[in-house]
Amino acid sequence: MRGMWLLLFVSFGFQSQQATTSTAPGQTPVYRIKLRAHIGQSTLPSSDLRKVLDEMNSIWWTQAGVCFEITSTKDDVKASEGFDIWFVPAVPDPPGSNGVYKGDHDIWSRDYPNLTPAPNPVTHRAARTSAHELGHALTLRHYNDSADSRDSLMSSGTLGWRLHDFQIQAARARARQKADPNTTPMNCASPNVTAN
Repeated sequence: MRGMWLLLFVSFGFQSQQATTSTAPGQTPVYRIKLRAHIGQSTLPSSDLRKVLDEMNSIWWTQAGVCFEITSTKDDVKASEGFDIWFVPAVPDPPGSNGVYKGDHDIWSRDYPNLTPAPNPVTHRAARTSAHELGHALTLRHYNDSADSRDSLMSSGTLGWRLHDFQIQAARARARQKADPNTTPMNCASPNVTAN
């Protein structure tokens, strides 16, 4: 199974234009969830934010068939559905954290997180942190108990991105509840990021 995920990662390469257009995901049906990315405080250039959000989406799309329909905003108004995530220079509470999940509309990701190496790391650190925090939104807990935890998305503080089968099943169950009811579309669009 590990080899299959590595093959998916290498074939998609997280150069996500390929993964977020018409390529079939790792799981079907596709669950599309609205995600509002609050970038008003972010210090990441808009071109980097696009890459971060694209890679974050690729982590979920290629492994779990979950597509975040991402729009960015510079305001603090929370969405009425889906999830909200804030990209900030420093997570306000608890201080020093790379990211935090406090509820579906209260997810935070640090622009430049401090993460330890992984055998097969992500390309953009903030993509890993935001994907990890969205994992919490999809009911997943930290997973530091296995020999391959440095490669795991839900381990604490690494550059790993991989999801285990049991995590995919749990995340998809929650995604089904949050997703657009129309599961016919098999594509996942690139994030809509406004220039900052």
